[in-house]
Amino acid sequence: MTDILLTNDDGYKSVGFYPLLKELSKDFSVVAVVPDSEKSWIGKSISARSTLKVKEIKLNNSKIFTCSGTPADCTQIGIYDFSKDKPKLVVSGINIGENVGHGRILSSGTIGAAMEASIDGIKAISTSLYIPPEIKKNTNFFDDKNYSIFENAAKISLKIIKILINHEFDDNVDLISINIPFDATIDSEFEITKPFRDPYGKLFHKKGDKYIHINPTLKFENLKEGTDLKALSENKISITPISLELVSNTSFRKLNQLISKNW
Repeated sequence: MTDILLTNDDGYKSVGFYPLLKELSKDFSVVAVVPDSEKSWIGKSISARSTLKVKEIKLNNSKIFTCSGTPADCTQIGIYDFSKDKPKLVVSGINIGENVGHGRILSSGTIGAAMEASIDGIKAISTSLYIPPEIKKNTNFFDDKNYSIFENAAKISLKIIKILINHEFDDNVDLISINIPFDATIDSEFEITKPFRDPYGKLFHKKGDKYIHINPTLKFENLKEGTDLKALSENKISITPISLELVSNTSFRKLNQLISKNW
């Protein structure tokens, strides 16, 4: 049986991918199906009406499969075509940069891959590492010489995964998103958090007659207690349980009352 299906959204050359594959493989049977190039900000999109290519390659003596599709495509193909049985857990990451706040969570390909597993009834975890802007600006995250940047985050992810893999999630938890401070270690504090809900602002900037997507800068201000961003600001590992229920019970009742009264 496959213990873990591993994927990400930054592609197999991302220096966040191999350190996690290496750590997970120490304790678990791992199948890796990962995009063949970067697929950030693509959410849970599926490559409908497309023909995908999947290749088996060696990455530092580890066998992996690369896929020309989206992270969610990788999850689908990994579950149904490359796992002997459905995996116990789908793990997506380690993402280059944080996935905090509802806007980023809903846009993230890393989390989208985990969502795809959840829809299929499989437990899923996404894991992301916060990178300070000055380091992000001056680092090549596709050069294997920089694997070391993600080694602690890989160890932290493994620690959490070992706790969760053999335990059922609560009925109202579909996936778990982990956000790791840049300097965190396996002994760092953690906090169970909720996503912060501040807008991330303007995404597309005009350049001539075109509009260019530029990642918005994360602002550590007006922080609310109990949120993923607040935990990161305090150098705590943020662990966020996410529900795909999509309906608020309170709003359901109120809307039902309003429509019924005025129908």
